[in-house]
Amino acid sequence: MNAKLQEYAKLLMQWNQTHNLSGAKSLEEIHSHIQDCLYPLNFIAPFSSALDIGSGAGFPAIPLAISCPQSLFFLTEPRKKRASFLRMLCIELELENVKVYPSLVQEAKIPQKVELISSKAVASTPTLLSLGEPFLATNGAYLFYKGSNLLNEGEQIKESEIFRSLGNQIYFYRRCLC
Repeated sequence: MNAKLQEYAKLLMQWNQTHNLSGAKSLEEIHSHIQDCLYPLNFIAPFSSALDIGSGAGFPAIPLAISCPQSLFFLTEPRKKRASFLRMLCIELELENVKVYPSLVQEAKIPQKVELISSKAVASTPTLLSLGEPFLATNGAYLFYKGSNLLNEGEQIKESEIFRSLGNQIYFYRRCLC
């Protein structure tokens, strides 16, 4: 794991002790979350810009932004302490490719359409598709980190849109070829 990812894990662990930003209780758990966030880089198309809906403690956007420094990331997070944490991370980790919007995604003034919309543990797939649609560029894609309820969320999902890691994490990835 590279130095910035290690530093992110340490900062999250420190802030977690007083601000309860994520459920992770150890560096090992945080490292596992980071690996989970990076796994889709094995199957998604390259992208130059991304919007993360409900960024929370930075999963998946911060590990992706560290690993894809050529891509621009817009993070939306309405909870003030989490948005403050994300802004601090951008300064501490020198993440010049990340912009934090302390608001709901539908209120964020994102300056451009993006090629990738991501989210982890925020809402149902149909809700995320609806929230993301105004921000998605032509031929963009959705990447949602989902649990086993993915097929019960009311969205027609093709088998080709479901990916699983070796640890049996489930990912929804849909390319919009418009």
